[in-house]
Formats: sequence, structure tokens, C-alpha cells
Amino acid sequence: MKTLTFIGANGFIGKSFIDYFNKGLFNKYKIKKINLISRNITELKKIKYSKNLNFIKADISKLKNLPKSDYIIYGAENAEIKKKHRYDKIINESKESIDNFCNIVKDQKKVKILYLSSGIIKKHKNRISKAKSPTEAYIKIKKYSELKIRDLSKFRLKTSIARCYTFIGRWLPRRSKYAIGNFIENVIRKKPIIVKKNNRVIRSYMYADDMVSWIMNICFNSQIKTMTCDVGSNYQIEIGQLAILFSNLFNQKIIFTKKKIDSKKEDKYLPKFNKIHTKLKLRTTYNLKKSILLTIKDIKKN
Repeated sequence: MKTLTFIGANGFIGKSFIDYFNKGLFNKYKIKKINLISRNITELKKIKYSKNLNFIKADISKLKNLPKSDYIIYGAENAEIKKKHRYDKIINESKESIDNFCNIVKDQKKVKILYLSSGIIKKHKNRISKAKSPTEAYIKIKKYSELKIRDLSKFRLKTSIARCYTFIGRWLPRRSKYAIGNFIENVIRKKPIIVKKNNRVIRSYMYADDMVSWIMNICFNSQIKTMTCDVGSNYQIEIGQLAILFSNLFNQKIIFTKKKIDSKKEDKYLPKFNKIHTKLKLRTTYNLKKSILLTIKDIKKN
């Protein structure tokens, strides 16, 4: 029997792991138990869950030891940094957490560790001395944590980094900065789909089950020399076309708030695929249309 520990399980990815486990899909990895560590487990416990899910209320920056595990996923960082937040405080808290994790995990010599990073690192390659925006604060956190994970090779620990892009699934925030989440919310509430951008915005969306499968495959293949892999769909779509797809699927009205689109301005955020993807034989199971329909169905069902 294999055990997985997920640190920072209260977000979209953590909840998607619970769904994946409840469907019995972790059986192929021989994982029979998951430890879910979070400072706030109240929301997690509202999800229907198996008896083999172990909820641990804890702050990773203060933990003295970790449950013995075969695999560890680290995702304990705040992705929803706001303009009102003190960036230096959030950055320092994140550093304390990853520092402590790297210190206490050294005793588990046979564990495989995966760090949940972000593709935004590659989009913003310049060094940031002082964070002046939520995005810059987030980048500083991710870059620091990636370095800390790579440093674990000194202790002969097998590690990997999953640079995550954009996803779709029932736990995606539906009233935030994510356009597809807002589209889903408007469909459920039977309100018009609103497109606010005045430039070309291009994204790709991977369904939650594919996301979990890829993350686990990458973690399973962790090496002493840290392996880094993008996680996301290779099917790209412009936001206006995405709105049209939603409109066609659900017979919803679309409102474009900007009458003219500047085609010269392009915001593209897409994963890149390399020999690691080929070696691991990573493939997507769900196309975008099916992903949207399954997400809406799951939200309404629950």
C-alpha cells in the first residue's frame, strides 16, 4: 500500500485530488491512503470523501515532522494574492513554509516529492528585486521555492516540478480573474456571458482529472536531478472563441464590452512540450467541449 501526502490541499488542485481518489483512479498508482495537510480543513471535510483520506490541520511552516509517505505533493502557496495584501509579508510566509518543509522532509529518504509551480515563471523571466504587484509577488515565491526543491538533490531525494497552466473542473473559482470560471458561473446562473478583454487572449484548458493524472505521473518519475515539466492542454483557444463555444453549448447570450479588438496585442499563456512529455507518454483524455460539459454537470450534481 502506497501513501500520498498533499500539503496545501484546500485549493483547486487539492480538491481535484480528492475527487480523483473518490473515483478510485489512484488505484493504478497503488495509492490507498492520502494525507491532506491544510491550515483550514473545514471546507475540505464538506466534500464527500473516502475513509482512507486523512485530514491534518496544520501550518507547514510550524510542523516538526511529516507523515511517512511514498509521495509528497507540495502546493502550500497562495495563488490568490490581492493588491491590498502586503507582498513582503506573503513572500516571507511562503519562504518560511518551504524552508521548514525542506528541513523536515530530509529524513524521508525513499519519498518522491513534487512541487506545484506555475508556468508564469517562464512568462516573466526577468529578476524581480522588490515585488510591486500580485503577479510579481507570486513569481518571487515560485522561483524561490523551485530553487529550494532542487537543493534537495544534495540529500539524494528524488524531486520534480510541475509548472501548472490553466485548468477546468468543478473546483475552479467562478467569481475571480479566470475568464472560463466566470463563463461557467454565468451559464449556471443563466446570465449572459461577458467578454471584457480588448486584446487577443489565448489560453488552453486541461480537465481536472487529466491534470491530476499528469501530476502523479511526473511525481512517480521524480529523479535526484529535479525533473521539470509543464502541465496543461496543447489545445489553444482565444477567449472570444471560448465565449462563442459556451454560447453554442448552452444557448447563452454573449456581451462583448469592448467593441473593437486590438489584434496586435496578444496575451498568450500556453504550456510547452518537450522530450520529458514524450518519455512519460503524457496524453490528455478529455477535449475542451467534454471538459466544459463534465464541469457543469459536476457542479450541478453537487
